[in-house]
Amino acid sequence: MNAARSILFIRTDRVGETVLNLPAVAALDAAWPDASITMLVHPALEPLVSRAVGVDRVLEAPADPAPWWTQAGQLHRLVRPHRFDVAIVSNPTKAAHVAVWCAGIPQRVGYARKWGRWLLTHRLEDRKALGDRHEVEYNLDLVRALGVPPAISPNLFPPLARELDDVRRVLAGQGLGPSQPFIAVHPWTSNAAKQWPLERFSALIERIAGPLGMPVVVIGQPEGGSPTHQTFWGGGRSVIDLIGRLSLPQLAALLQGARLLVSNDSGPVHVAAAVGTRTVVLFGASHPGAGSRRWGPWGAGHIVLDAPSMEAISVEDAFAAVQRAVRDGPTT
Repeated sequence: MNAARSILFIRTDRVGETVLNLPAVAALDAAWPDASITMLVHPALEPLVSRAVGVDRVLEAPADPAPWWTQAGQLHRLVRPHRFDVAIVSNPTKAAHVAVWCAGIPQRVGYARKWGRWLLTHRLEDRKALGDRHEVEYNLDLVRALGVPPAISPNLFPPLARELDDVRRVLAGQGLGPSQPFIAVHPWTSNAAKQWPLERFSALIERIAGPLGMPVVVIGQPEGGSPTHQTFWGGGRSVIDLIGRLSLPQLAALLQGARLLVSNDSGPVHVAAAVGTRTVVLFGASHPGAGSRRWGPWGAGHIVLDAPSMEAISVEDAFAAVQRAVRDGPTT
């Protein structure tokens, strides 16, 4: 098709899933540099997504739960005034499909489910449950449907200088100098089946801060009901607690400055990969659609420990992976 002028890209769920659509947005920006690209996202993600390469504007999806027909009306009123000529619906919902159809957007791309088979002009079969490709590749199929080549941008976020200054001030207050390397650890996940035992994270943190001699910054936010997070790793001068203290842009900036991120399968893994930071990610067995082939970190240089279960990953396995990642150096 001819170059688009105004593109709407819809992804309204969690941080990891949204970040894994940014390579598709960057591909659109590379192919059609004069086009204006708007992302419709969950409101909590606006501060992060608005900083991404290729994103010119962010619209916040209604966050209140409502019947799909109410959501469709809300979305229609939100997008229609912008007169988009392309809409890409990355996470299929009836509400999104009806909204872009009612808004009269000429080119509508998405998956042939949840009424997409009838309301979209470019329909793809949703094969993601097979898990035979990475989520980024599935998302790039959406722009391929428009004839856009899947050019991969290595930089999905520019240097977040203001946020990095904020983070450095916080770290300096904890005794960590601006040029001192550190390892970030994110020990939480929203899915209990993907949780590596916290006592093993504690032991791993002690090894990183002790024998390896690298300061550790613990980040993220535990789900409700987690043990007292301030003390689960046993404390120590080389461990800095930033749990629940960072905005999403500050998290991205901190990860830009980190030597490495160690984590369960979680959103910060994909933020780290998007800012060019190496990761060590712990995966247990799951069905293919939720496995590491689809949801592992995108890009080169990452280490994925893929075991039959999370319990099968030992502290020794994780520490050896951290040592290897530190020895191999940055991803870029």
